[in-house]
Amino acid sequence: MKSKPALLLILSWFFLYGNTSTQAAIVITELMSSSSHGGGSNNADWFELTNTGPTLVSLIGWSWDRSSNTAGTATFGSATSIAAGTSLIFTNETLGAESTWISNWGLAGVIVVNLGNGVPNFLASGDRLYIYDNTNTQVTSVTFGSATQGRTFEWDKLGNSLGLSVAGENEAYPAVSNGQTSGLGPGVDVGSPGFAVPEPSRMLLLAMSTLATIIRRRRER
Repeated sequence: MKSKPALLLILSWFFLYGNTSTQAAIVITELMSSSSHGGGSNNADWFELTNTGPTLVSLIGWSWDRSSNTAGTATFGSATSIAAGTSLIFTNETLGAESTWISNWGLAGVIVVNLGNGVPNFLASGDRLYIYDNTNTQVTSVTFGSATQGRTFEWDKLGNSLGLSVAGENEAYPAVSNGQTSGLGPGVDVGSPGFAVPEPSRMLLLAMSTLATIIRRRRER
């Protein structure tokens, strides 16, 4: 008969890695609708899409929109796909200046796509974001209320709202720079671009798996 810690490890592995096909693939996991940065290369609106599934998802033919909920309104620019388990950030900054945005947030290994053309441009008073696939079918959406300047809205990988970002929670932190060459000084926006928050069930199972490992190792001593 298997020991309880061993059985717990098996069950945890199954729920963590064996049922990914049941998870929604593309999820909106973060959004900035009111930056505190006064100007420069890091003060525009942005949103983050995360592929929670086990395989690459093509974005060819995909589109998005705000409150009017109309497929085909806006595209994802130069982005053609999202790899499994990764996030892409789409911003309303100058085309070709992605490396500056990444540097201002102190990031590495994160993909940022500047869309330019004035999009996204969310209402600070509250807005919506819709994502559509290449058949114009709505894949996912979020609704968010009035912004707190300089704080992102966050959702976990199941699309559950986590509210506004708080430095030190859910991987959120203050930006390294506000993108200005002079003026306000250090960054004041807070968010977690590139770091999607796991859904509660997986966080719990991961903790259970870790506990089971500790128990097993203690018994082996």
